[in-house]
Amino acid sequence: MTNDDSELLVARDGGIVTITMNRPRSLNSLSNSMIDGIAQIAREVEEDDDVRVLVLTGAGEAFSSGLDRRGPGRRNPRTRFPEAAWRNWTLGHLFQMAKPTIAAVNGVAAGGGLCLALECDIRIASDKARFSTVYLRTGLPVLDGVAALLPAVVGTSRTLEMLYTSDVIDAEQAERIGLVSRVVPAADLMDHVMELARRIAAGPPIAQRLTKDLVLAPLRRRYEEHLPHQLYALHVNRTMAGHDLEEGARAFMEKRTPRFRGLKKPDDK
Repeated sequence: MTNDDSELLVARDGGIVTITMNRPRSLNSLSNSMIDGIAQIAREVEEDDDVRVLVLTGAGEAFSSGLDRRGPGRRNPRTRFPEAAWRNWTLGHLFQMAKPTIAAVNGVAAGGGLCLALECDIRIASDKARFSTVYLRTGLPVLDGVAALLPAVVGTSRTLEMLYTSDVIDAEQAERIGLVSRVVPAADLMDHVMELARRIAAGPPIAQRLTKDLVLAPLRRRYEEHLPHQLYALHVNRTMAGHDLEEGARAFMEKRTPRFRGLKKPDDK
C-alpha cells in the first residue's frame, strides 16, 4: 500500500492501517485530492486480506473542518460544488467498506469532516473534539450524505436542530446524544483507539464482515436512495437562492453572521 500525497499520511501497525488527514494549517479541510486519496486507500485496504481495521484521524488540532472552500474553483458559490466533485464525495467510500472502521476524532469535525466521522463504524472522541453541521450557516442545504447518516445516529429531532442552528457540539454533549461511543483525554486518544482496533483486528474477519452488513444494510439502502435527492436539492437551492449562497460565502470569508433573504425574486441579480 502506497500513498505519496503529503496531504494524507498512511501508517500500518500489523493488521491496522491508520490514515491521518494532514493539512493542519487549514484544520484538515478536504481538497479533491484528499477525497480521491481516502477513496483509493479504502479500496486498497479492502483488497488486502492482512488488513483488518482502518482508522481515520487528523493531524494537529482538528479532525476535519470539511470541504476546502478556499481552494481553486470554490470562491464562486455558484460553482463551489461542481457535480463531478459532489458525486465523488458522496460515494461514501468509508461507509461502503466491509471491514471495520474507527474515527479517532481529535478536534473539530464539521460539515464534510462530520460526514467522514459518521461514515466510520465507531467514533472515539478526544475531550477537545467539537462537532457542527455548518451547511445552513453558509446558505447551503445539508450535503455530503449527512442527512442520511446523522438521523440514524442521533435521531431526527436532534439532527434537524443541529442542521437548523449549525451549533457547535462539544465532546461531552456528543457522547450524551450518542454521536460518539466515548470521550477520552486528548493525550490518550490514539492509545485508546489502537487498543480497540487491536481487539477488533484479533476477531473473526468473516463474521465481522457479515455482522457489519447485517447491521448497516438498511442504512446503506437509505444512503443510496438519498443521493439523487441531495443533488436535486443543491440544484434547486442554487437556482432559487443564489443570493443567499453569495451572502453565505461572503459572510464565511469575512467571518461575520450572514443576512439571508430566502426566496429569489425576479429582479434579484
